[in-house]
Amino acid sequence: MKQIAGRWKWIVCLTMLSALFIFGSSRKVSAEPENTQKCRVIFANAKGIVSTNTYRNWARTVDYGEYIQLPEYSQNGYRCYWVIKGGNKIRKYNPGANVRIGRDVKFLLYRYKICNVCYFTANGKKEYVSRRQKALKGQYVTLPKTTTTGATEIVGWKTSLNAKTYRKAGTKVKVTGNMKFYPVVKKYSSYVTLYRTNGQVYRSVNTSGNTKAVFPNIDIGNGDMFLGWSRTKGKTSQPEYYAGDRIPTKNGRYYMVVFPKSRDRAPSVLHQPEKHDLVYFVGDSRTMGMRQALGSSVPSNVKFVYKSGQGLTWFRQSGYGTLLRNIAKQPKRMKKAVVINLGTNDLRYYSQYVTYMRRVAQKLKAYNCDMYYLSVNPVNSMMIKRYIGWVSRTENQVETFNKAIRSGLCLGKNKYFTYIDTCTKLQKHGWISDRYNQGLYDGVHYSNETYLRIYDYVIRTLNQ
Repeated sequence: MKQIAGRWKWIVCLTMLSALFIFGSSRKVSAEPENTQKCRVIFANAKGIVSTNTYRNWARTVDYGEYIQLPEYSQNGYRCYWVIKGGNKIRKYNPGANVRIGRDVKFLLYRYKICNVCYFTANGKKEYVSRRQKALKGQYVTLPKTTTTGATEIVGWKTSLNAKTYRKAGTKVKVTGNMKFYPVVKKYSSYVTLYRTNGQVYRSVNTSGNTKAVFPNIDIGNGDMFLGWSRTKGKTSQPEYYAGDRIPTKNGRYYMVVFPKSRDRAPSVLHQPEKHDLVYFVGDSRTMGMRQALGSSVPSNVKFVYKSGQGLTWFRQSGYGTLLRNIAKQPKRMKKAVVINLGTNDLRYYSQYVTYMRRVAQKLKAYNCDMYYLSVNPVNSMMIKRYIGWVSRTENQVETFNKAIRSGLCLGKNKYFTYIDTCTKLQKHGWISDRYNQGLYDGVHYSNETYLRIYDYVIRTLNQ
């Protein structure tokens, strides 16, 4: 009997546990309680006072998290904002903006006077209308930094014709109301005049005294490529002077040399490797761009090893291993060419390139490889600045890197590589920076046509 009673106890317990699981699993879980808080929204003048019935009528009570549209408000001659103050912070909203409300809040109506900042000639008789600036009272504006078209330079601006002090051109001043400025002009004892390709004056450059006057760099702005300067008007290639070169005369006129996009044409026929059974291109995003420009035209005996945005570190850790494994698979009797085109992503580390690439060349020559170093090709620093906001590479850095590679790897007893100088060729005859041919003029990457011209020049060099 005790055994039977024991069994019944177990049966009852199991039944209760089953019911608990079944009914427990189907029990509804109560949702989080919704936030039913109400928020009071008040509108007031700049002093925080609800001063008129209009402000009172704008007030409302809304649900927590609700979006409201701020009242529309405008006043001629002023820029208006709804402002929330919190400690030392001020948050501004345009009238009519949609704002999410999460607490009781007071919006203050701030009105900022729109002021005219005007610039006049030295005698005060004529305004430079194109330089006029509109600014809110309390804001800061930058005084223009410019030269005239003759033998003078504006070095500063004063607030009246008879003022004895002035603010330097390029400095910032606080707008206190409608303001007038008059130039402080410095005359040159000697100067050269720089012209655009159409003959219009671009600017004058002071060459007097001990000034080390150099030719400026330019971003044309429409994708055409500025190459340099010439004494001859209208040239599209072969500049006589490059940006950063010393201006050789005290006086005279020089013209921009601009290579137009319309002249950027791919070779009519792409040459094939003839002296080598296999050709390897090794590089960064520029090598990737060359591969993409070739598309289906890549010969079966041309291979690419690249990594966008990388340089020597990638090559040491990964790229060289990939290259070596592929070369080692090929019959040793096959004549191979390796074209290195790395450096644009770490132009300052040219000495490390020289040291490491010597070892690479010695190793790969044992696999019947002819070694070539393709120059780091041109950049336009002003294009780069416009595209990303700062100058990541300069023309001088490219020149310094290429000189180090040529002297350290490609000359005399240091001839581990044959140097292929497409940089100078492009600088003289023209190039276009248009990444993916999509109007991305970044000053670093090239158009498909320029990539194909570089590729074809390399192959022709290998075939010599």
